[in-house]
Amino acid sequence: MTVTRAGQVVHAYLNALAERDFDRARTYLADAGFRYRSPVSAIDGADAYMQDISRVWPILEGIERRKTFISDNEVCDILNIKTRMSDLRITPLVHWATVESGKIITVEVFYDAREYAAMFAS
Repeated sequence: MTVTRAGQVVHAYLNALAERDFDRARTYLADAGFRYRSPVSAIDGADAYMQDISRVWPILEGIERRKTFISDNEVCDILNIKTRMSDLRITPLVHWATVESGKIITVEVFYDAREYAAMFAS
């Protein structure tokens, strides 16, 4: 598989997140029109998204990239997200990103959100 420019951008972004370097991660997101969707949230705007993810990301222990699929400007990664609360948990997750003009314009993630929904239930 050839890694395209879109693949390089998305993987650099994921690496920055894994290192908790939110300022660097933000540089890979589009300034206008960025959208994020997941089973537990929908966020419009890169700054709002980075604010949200930096708030919950401290539980991250690591990101394991299992498989990458690239089609033109779309990059789909199957990941294992390792988090630590009271114990280490591994959550399989699909991360689908679209890149335009060298910036990520959309991110959509798919995972079983039952545990996360329970954590944030009032």
